[in-house]
Amino acid sequence: MDFIKETDLPGIGHKFSVSPAGGGKIIIIVHDDGVREIYRYDENTADSEVEHIISLDDAEARKVAGILGGLTYTPKALETMRVDLKGLAIDWYKLAAPAPFIDASIGALGIRKNIGVSIIGIIRRDGGSLINPGPDAVLQDGDTIVMAGTREQINAFHAAARPGPQPA
Repeated sequence: MDFIKETDLPGIGHKFSVSPAGGGKIIIIVHDDGVREIYRYDENTADSEVEHIISLDDAEARKVAGILGGLTYTPKALETMRVDLKGLAIDWYKLAAPAPFIDASIGALGIRKNIGVSIIGIIRRDGGSLINPGPDAVLQDGDTIVMAGTREQINAFHAAARPGPQPA
């Protein structure tokens, strides 16, 4: 059984049915106008009804997605977590001095052009975060970089960001 089932809702949007390992079901409806609705359903209870949990506008949904995706806070155990979804990899990397990327901007480093990964978030040592940072964002010592790309691109980023002699 798939963890997430997707269904088109013509004229409305798209429905995602999430079946967590712990049971029950979470239904997320993304309306064409950007509103997201979240419902809960416990299919293990005979008299269970679909319960509306919350409606979010687009900006709110993106903020919640950032929280759920670990862009605002990453538990210590997950700082080295890797996620692979049909060829797309999402990964975290914590910069530590004397890493070559420290005090340089994403654009100046040419990370997307030279390595191929997209930096989708930066979690600062002080707890602040930048979601979808632009090329002018400067990487700092202690930053946790959240990136997306292929597994090969992610591995190339890790190799290039590591302190010490760099491959030619």
